[in-house]
Amino acid sequence: MALHESMSRLGGWEGYEIHEDWDEVRGQQRWCVIRLSPIRGQLRCCSGCGRTTRLIHDLQERRIRDLPVFEHSIELIVPRVRVACAACGPKLERLPWLAPYARVTTRLAESVARLCRVASILHVAHFFGLDWKTVKELDRASLERALGPVELDGIAVIALDEFAIQKGHRYATVIVEPMRKRVLWVGRGRGREDIRPFFALLGPARCQALKAAVMDECRL
Repeated sequence: MALHESMSRLGGWEGYEIHEDWDEVRGQQRWCVIRLSPIRGQLRCCSGCGRTTRLIHDLQERRIRDLPVFEHSIELIVPRVRVACAACGPKLERLPWLAPYARVTTRLAESVARLCRVASILHVAHFFGLDWKTVKELDRASLERALGPVELDGIAVIALDEFAIQKGHRYATVIVEPMRKRVLWVGRGRGREDIRPFFALLGPARCQALKAAVMDECRL
């Protein structure tokens, strides 16, 4: 078995094999850059309907971060496949190791989310060499998958409070349901317009069902 084929299997990049790889030094960080190529004749799954096909409509090259190996950060150059689906037309291929339009592999995203449970977003970003906004979004997506959407039916009373999030008098507002002790929504700002998205999410019928709103000096 060829070395690249063995590395491809160990890498777990289903549907792809290693075309070439090389080392780079960027600043004080060592990188291993791996260029993947789609395996010819492989059945590929449409991300729209789930049907499989061997027909490829086009390829779009993307740079993807993967889990670091030893002292090396890993960057993949992936020709992302759009399949020629008979039902959906050109559609992005569904991959178990890479979410649609993601810039990090699924396993890196999962590792980031696990570390966010015990460390701050800033520390996790520094550890993996990722932008803190990327880490924040990965953590948010993981929490949404684990907890599911907030149930907004049957709410009669809400409580609103503000809290400081940064120096320089920057605030956010949290809205909770005090009866069941649940956080319903958190948003930046503390004014009327800042919390309007929550009531839009609640909808007219649920808003009419509200009986009371408790506020602690929120500037509405």
